[in-house]
This record gives sequence, structure tokens and C-alpha cells, in this order.
Amino acid sequence: MQNVLALHCMLASGAAWRRVAAACGGCWYAPDLPGHGAAPPWKGSAYMADALAVAAARAPEGRFDLIGHSYGGCLALRMLVEMPARIRSLVLVEPVMFAAGEPDVLADHFAQLAPYGTALRAGDGEAAARVFTGLWGDGRSWEELKPAQRAYIAARIALVAASEPGIAEDAHGILSRLPAVPPPTLLVTRRDPPEIVKTVADGLAARLRGAVRGTAGQGHMIPMQAPAELAARIGVFWNEMDPAHQGPGPVR
Repeated sequence: MQNVLALHCMLASGAAWRRVAAACGGCWYAPDLPGHGAAPPWKGSAYMADALAVAAARAPEGRFDLIGHSYGGCLALRMLVEMPARIRSLVLVEPVMFAAGEPDVLADHFAQLAPYGTALRAGDGEAAARVFTGLWGDGRSWEELKPAQRAYIAARIALVAASEPGIAEDAHGILSRLPAVPPPTLLVTRRDPPEIVKTVADGLAARLRGAVRGTAGQGHMIPMQAPAELAARIGVFWNEMDPAHQGPGPVR
């Protein structure tokens, strides 16, 4: 049976992949990254290093298919450079590896995001969360989210800042270490993506030779907003790689 490691976005949990996994099939491992879901609060000093340790510990034995959404896509790229022989295929769903994008587009985006940092430094987690979800949420306003969702996000909003060195500055040198011959790769964005999403995807496609491009959904939270469409796109990609793709299995 096909083994899949799926890495979730910031402020979500491994449960974000359940509907995609059920539709795709295979045996899925979807860990909660540090500070998310059932994981204990994160109190480290290097978020990506700790997230990598969690992902590597939960990875299936041998070779596996690797999927990452948003920050999870950046972590998947880190896994690719650290253990390239283990990765059978790679699916990146709107990865936020900002360092791969065009500087002018990045500057505009970070200007939009600046109020997030201002609110966080002032200790106003809810205001920071409101700004962040307005740019990278599911399209609903802060007020439209359920109280439990708002509380979950606000309590973890500082994790976004902790992740920034690895994705905005490429502090771990991921882009310079991508393999010259990457595994089969699928890059998925929403239909009609904003410039920040497009520039990152373009930059990664230029670095990952032979990457296939695809679209699904109309917002950033594709695994939760358009799971059937995303699963269908992934299924086509896998079947084109390997017609013997196996049927459904559990999420672990």
C-alpha cells in the first residue's frame, strides 16, 4: 500500500488532511506539527528544526510520497534536501517559501503583513490573528469564524513569526540545496492565485526540474475547502507516475 506523509499549514493540524486522504487512498501519516493540534505548546528556539524532527519521526519507513500545504510545503522542501532518497514524489500545495519569489512582490506582501507584527509585538494576539487570517485564511472574516476557531488561532499566532526565518530568509539554505534531479513534483495553487502565491510557485517550478503545475479550489485553504478536487488532482499525478497506485487506507 502506498505510504504518504502529509504536512499541514500553520494554525491547523494533521486532521486537515482527513478528507483528502479518504478520497486519495493509501496509508497516510499526518502528524501535528509543534504547537498544533494535540502537540504540546512549542517552547523551542528554532521552529523548522523542531518541526523537521517531528515530521521525520512520523515518516513511513522506506520511500514515501510527501505532501505539504503552505508552511507544510516549506517543511516538505526541507525534508527533500535532508533525505532525498526517501522521497518517492512531492506535492506542494500553495507553499509559502517566500524566498523563492520576486523581491518586488515579496516587499508588497510583507508591507500588507506588517500590522501582524505590530500587533504581535504589542501582545495583541487576536489583532495579529485577524490580520494574518485576512491574508492567509479561508476567505471568511475573523468575525465569521467560530469562537473556538478564533481562540485556537489566537493562542498559536506567534508560531507564524517563529516560522519566518526559514521561509522569508531561507535561513536553512533550502533553495540552494534542492536536488538537481528532484522526484516527480506537483505544484498546486488555487485558480487565479494572488501575485504572492504565483511568484513563489513560479520560483519553485523553475528550481524543481520537470515540476507539473495544477490548480484546485479558489482559496488558500485548499485541503479543507476543496478536498475532493485536490484529491482528484493528486490522484491523476500519482497514476501518471505509477498506474499501480493502491486503494484506500487509514490516516495515522
